[in-house]
Amino acid sequence: MDQPTPERWNQPEQKPTRNHGKATACARLRLGSKRNRESLHVDLAVTDHEMACTVALAGESVIVGNWNSAVELDGEIPGPTSPWKEICQFADREAHHREYERKLAPGIRQQRQITVCPVDGFALFAETFLSPKQRNWVYSLRFSASETIQLHAARETHEISLSGSGVKGLILPLAFPEWKQGFHQGSITIIDNEIRVAYRVTARRFYFPVFVALWRVDHISAPAENGENALDSFPDFTWRHLTVSECLRKVSSDEAVGYRIQIGDRQWVLYRSLTPPANRAVLGKNLISESLLGRFKLDGTISPLVEVELDDEDETE
Repeated sequence: MDQPTPERWNQPEQKPTRNHGKATACARLRLGSKRNRESLHVDLAVTDHEMACTVALAGESVIVGNWNSAVELDGEIPGPTSPWKEICQFADREAHHREYERKLAPGIRQQRQITVCPVDGFALFAETFLSPKQRNWVYSLRFSASETIQLHAARETHEISLSGSGVKGLILPLAFPEWKQGFHQGSITIIDNEIRVAYRVTARRFYFPVFVALWRVDHISAPAENGENALDSFPDFTWRHLTVSECLRKVSSDEAVGYRIQIGDRQWVLYRSLTPPANRAVLGKNLISESLLGRFKLDGTISPLVEVELDDEDETE
C-alpha cells in the first residue's frame, strides 16, 4: 500500500475548495505516489494554453502527449482569452486531484479536472464547458496511446480496451451511454493509435468525463485480429447515467450529472453540479458540494475520495 504523500493541502476531514486560483505560467507535477514509481501516476505539464499528460503504470507509459480538445459554435472554434489557472488542488493517500480553468470567447468558461486514485487503480480526466446561454456545442477530443500499447474499440459498446507488455486497461467515455445502439450524439474511434471523440449537445453547459482504469499483468496474449476476444480476460464492467433530483424534481443534464461505474466487484459514483451547488440527491445521497467522486463500501454507503466545495466568491453562472 502507498504511504501518504508528505505534502497535504487538506486534512482528511476537510473538503478541497475550488477558488479563483492564479495563472499558471508553467507547471510540471506528478499526480500519484512519489515514493512508489511503479504505481499508477500521471505526469502533467501545464503552460499558458497547453496541457501534456503521461499516464503510466508499473513503469509503462499508457497515454502520452497533449490533451487536445476544442468546441465549435456556429461553425467557429472560440479561442482562449485567458491562460490556464489552477483553481483546486488536493492530495492524500487515496486521491490526487487538480482542476484548471480558462476563458474562451465569447463568455465561455472551460475547466479541466485530473484525478488519480492509485489505490483504486484509475485516473479520471474531465472537461466542463459553461456558457450563460444555450448553445449548439460540437466537442472534439483527441489523445494518444504509447507506441507500445494496443487499442481495441468495441463493436457494440463505447469502451476502448488497451493492452501492453505489463498493463491492460479500459477507457470509458462516461458521457456516452454504454451501448452504441440508438445513440447519435457522438462517436469514438481509433486512428493511428490516437483516440478521437466527437460529441454534440445543445445546452448551456456540459461535462465530459473519461475514466481510465489500469491493471498490472504478467503476460497478455495476442488478441484476435478482429478484436472480438480483446475483452475475454477483463473483469465484468459497466457504467450508467444516474438520475439527479432536487426537491422531488429530476434535474436536467446541464444542471447536474451523475454516473455509476462498476469494474469487477468495485463500484464508484461521480457527481458534478454545473450550476451553483444546491441540495440535491443521487443514489439516495444528499449533496450540497460542487462535485463528488466516491467509492461504494460493502454496506452500500459511499466513501468520498474527492468532494469539492466552492469558496464564497466563486460562481458557476
